[in-house]
Amino acid sequence: MNPLPVSPPGRAAGPRAAPTRLAGAIALSLLALCAACDSPFESETRGARIRSAQVLEPGGPIFRTLHLRLDTPAAVEVEYWTAGAPRLRIRSAAPADSHAVPLARLIASRTYQYEARPIAADGRPGPPLTGQFTTGPLPAELAAISFTATGTLRTPLVLLHLYTPGMFGGYVAVDGSGNVVWYYRTADLPFGIARRANGNFIAMDKGRGLLELTPAGEVIHELPQDEENRNQHHDAITTPQNTVLFIAFDRREYDGRSIAGEAIWEWVPGTNRAVKRWSAHDFFDPFVDRTDRSTDDDWLHANSLHIGPRGNILLSLRRLNQVISIAPDWSTIEWRLGGPGATIPFADGDRFTGQHTAAEVAPNRILLFDNRHDLGGYSRAVEYDISDGVAQTVWEWRPARDNFAFAVSSARRLPSGNTLVGFGMSPGLNGSTGPIEVYEVSPDREVLWHLVVDGPFVMYRAEPLETIAGETIVTQ
Repeated sequence: MNPLPVSPPGRAAGPRAAPTRLAGAIALSLLALCAACDSPFESETRGARIRSAQVLEPGGPIFRTLHLRLDTPAAVEVEYWTAGAPRLRIRSAAPADSHAVPLARLIASRTYQYEARPIAADGRPGPPLTGQFTTGPLPAELAAISFTATGTLRTPLVLLHLYTPGMFGGYVAVDGSGNVVWYYRTADLPFGIARRANGNFIAMDKGRGLLELTPAGEVIHELPQDEENRNQHHDAITTPQNTVLFIAFDRREYDGRSIAGEAIWEWVPGTNRAVKRWSAHDFFDPFVDRTDRSTDDDWLHANSLHIGPRGNILLSLRRLNQVISIAPDWSTIEWRLGGPGATIPFADGDRFTGQHTAAEVAPNRILLFDNRHDLGGYSRAVEYDISDGVAQTVWEWRPARDNFAFAVSSARRLPSGNTLVGFGMSPGLNGSTGPIEVYEVSPDREVLWHLVVDGPFVMYRAEPLETIAGETIVTQ
């Protein structure tokens, strides 16, 4: 390009000066106009760009982390997919120039495509960066278990607690097609599991203790098992205060006779501080409040905890065939449903025995899995209304083909009003009929989804799971 003519110093411009000034003014106006306009090209060049991406494997063969580096701080959004499975999306919302984005809900031995974009403060996406990765195979012990699904699952995922001595033991999440999309191996029985406000799991591994796990399976806090003084068992739940309540055996001497009752403890992860909040010894008489199945080493056999609508705590006592409600301040037992010393009778004699997962799903509405331990024949999910001081059966369900589960098992109410019912005993175990199976059932008792699990010794529970690491299904 030829330079514009410049007048010598001290000399007036000649006849060409006026057009030159006019051209310069027009050029400056055009530049100002372009700077003010909302041009996609200009926004893209000024916005954040992803400079590099790396996929790492921090949590086993079916969990990945996508590490992204940007040229300027921004949020990021990642979509990832494989053939025959839903497209998934996850967003890292806090602006930063580097992100570690968890890619969860993956299926084993699949190739996935991904698309990552920076997200501007006004929500506009920046230019994409694409790539792919391949997941690994499941461990042989888990791959040997079969999951056969039929129907349509309305909750995103189901989390199973599976255990076979000497083989696989741990938590396994499956999708509606029966694909394993997450797992965590435990040292012993995988008891209760819950979520903290930060998205981490609280898991009770009977052989190790209480664990706070990231979705990638990293243990960041731990309350070790103490079988001599505070033997943790069966259940742990999180509170509105983001602490953890858990059940532990609690021994007390009676004229030289040591009897193992139950206590509820509260743990604050990260502090290693646990406080005993409640003991059955202060409210029950081990020589009166008992059944033929009560022993000195396991007098009550508590197996589930639940926080009710008023902050009351429901505790299921399997050996007594009883569910109790403890006042929010731990000072009194509000009511006792079923078993010896019951304060709420059954209106029609429709009692439960050997129950699990008792929960107050609405004020004065108690849902539980009724094993019918003492009655046999079949097990069921049942809901009682106790609002009038008596227990009236208002809903129950059992499969068309009876399934008697001597122990374990679960019934969980979903936000939709459907119920997830899990029968956890393999055929022949303690007289159980089997199979190990899970149903999603509508309020009018229609079976919407069915999963048969073949291979484990027991399935302690089947729980609804909304997400593993914050991922959601892309619907459009």
